[in-house]
Amino acid sequence: MRKLLITLLLLLPVQGLMAGTPPPRPHQVRVGWGDMLFETLAFPAACKDKGGKGFTGHLFAGYQYSVNRHFSVGGQLDFEGIYVADMNNYDLILMPTARVTYINTEWVELHSGVGVGVLFAFDNKGGKEFAPAIDLNLFGLQLGNGPLRMGLDIGMLNALVNGKKVYMMGSRLVSISLNYQF
Repeated sequence: MRKLLITLLLLLPVQGLMAGTPPPRPHQVRVGWGDMLFETLAFPAACKDKGGKGFTGHLFAGYQYSVNRHFSVGGQLDFEGIYVADMNNYDLILMPTARVTYINTEWVELHSGVGVGVLFAFDNKGGKEFAPAIDLNLFGLQLGNGPLRMGLDIGMLNALVNGKKVYMMGSRLVSISLNYQF
């Protein structure tokens, strides 16, 4: 009996280490907007004399699942529209994502991440093409206490077929988002 009690007492700390501490809110849904610096610079130069332009910016939505307090995986859907004269161009990006969190306190989270996926480019004239896409989130900040947080990300979204066919290069340098954790 004494040996059994000693064995159980010795195993309790090991069992506690193996269980780990799950994150308080493992699911996160976010919606946001990001800049279109590349597109606003590239398209007016290419379509200078055609007049009338408009840009939606990057509208995105994503989901992250926290595997533990420092690593999460998920996915993201990004959409943008570029309108020049009679041509409407659209980019739709779907990508799985991974994120590493450096600091995770009650009010502040600092993280970096990466996403690799595919861009589907299409227009109102029937043109369409697929291209690889990569999103590098160099620095992310989330502020808030509770399930609702505000986010700011610094990074770059890139999509290109080759050196001559570039859809985005350093686009979405700055993104803001509203994040809900549950």
